[in-house]
Amino acid sequence: MVKIGNVTLSTPLILAPMAGISSYPYRTINRKMGFELTYLEMISARSLCHLSRKTREKLLTGPDETPLGIQLLAKDSQYILGGLERLKDYKFDILDFNAACPQKKVTNSGKGAALLKDPKKLNSLLKCLIENTSKPVTLKMRLGWDSSKDTLKIAKEAADVGVSAICVHGRTREQGYRDGIDYKTISKVKKALKIPIIGSGDILTPELAKKMFDRSGVDAVTVARGALGNPWIFKEISEFLEKGQLMLRPKIQELTQLMAQHLELIISLFGEKAGVIRFRKFYIWYTKGFARIKPLRTQISQIKTKSGMLKRIQSLAEIAP
Repeated sequence: MVKIGNVTLSTPLILAPMAGISSYPYRTINRKMGFELTYLEMISARSLCHLSRKTREKLLTGPDETPLGIQLLAKDSQYILGGLERLKDYKFDILDFNAACPQKKVTNSGKGAALLKDPKKLNSLLKCLIENTSKPVTLKMRLGWDSSKDTLKIAKEAADVGVSAICVHGRTREQGYRDGIDYKTISKVKKALKIPIIGSGDILTPELAKKMFDRSGVDAVTVARGALGNPWIFKEISEFLEKGQLMLRPKIQELTQLMAQHLELIISLFGEKAGVIRFRKFYIWYTKGFARIKPLRTQISQIKTKSGMLKRIQSLAEIAP
């Protein structure tokens, strides 16, 4: 059991937010697999203030979504305050602040992982959030900007400000997504703080999830890329943690049925043409590892109708591994 402010989770598995992916259909398909907490994709506080069509689209949720987190990206308190005012009209349970995104277009503007170079400013932004919302505020961070790794200092100061939990990605911004995860440093944060610590990075298999728990002692882990095309990973991890056994992969009928449900959800939200186009990348992820898949993947790049995509989904039964 993991307690984040007034939110209690019975499972230590969390679906991480991913840009361009974590829409309502994707979250719904993954929720079927037994985890509880997930997030909308990262939203800029400045974009929230303007509430553009694209931002409103990111904020679309369903009636069955709880608990649900919103991850904010910001560098100015004025936009945080404006963004919080906009969020009063939306239902969510946790507010996560991103100081981890390593993308240059984000860090060059002083947001995301760039805030790890200025802990004082990071703390002032966290304080602004905490003082102006009744929701639990959490922090997503990396080990630091570079090899100096001020991880423990940054985490302690964030905890002192009042965050309810900290999610630590086991690499620096300098490393990006290269090199292995530094479990030892995450473990130091866990041992030093009383609030929940969540491990992030390379949770791609049940074995790697167990490795994160065993080596760092974290209270929970976030699954990001590991869930792309494999929402069953949450059941797989739970089974492996409880029994030490790896689950059999789903049969082709179960896979195609889930893909069809995912397609239907996307179309119901975005319309047929836009929905089918959005589904193309998920088709690629769902069929990873399939032999003789290249012809079908080539075909779906041109498909724009629901019937056409369903036909390519059903065709997978002919080439199932």
